[in-house]
Amino acid sequence: MNIQPRQRGSLVDPRRLGLWVERSADERLTAMAGSVGATKSALMQWLIEQADVDAAGRPRGWDSDHPRAEELPLDSQ
Repeated sequence: MNIQPRQRGSLVDPRRLGLWVERSADERLTAMAGSVGATKSALMQWLIEQADVDAAGRPRGWDSDHPRAEELPLDSQ
């Protein structure tokens, strides 16, 4: 696997992100980055830039995958 690093100084206004993700997400990101010969950072930036959003700026599909129930699921028995 020959990963091409980004050229030094090529990022515009770079920011360091401190993110915690589950192992399975990191393994998937690593595999996807390797398959295209990119760094995880470059792939993550591309994924963010390509994400389809609705009029409110939310990623499409977020609401259906993360429903917001009006009440807590309490056992009343």
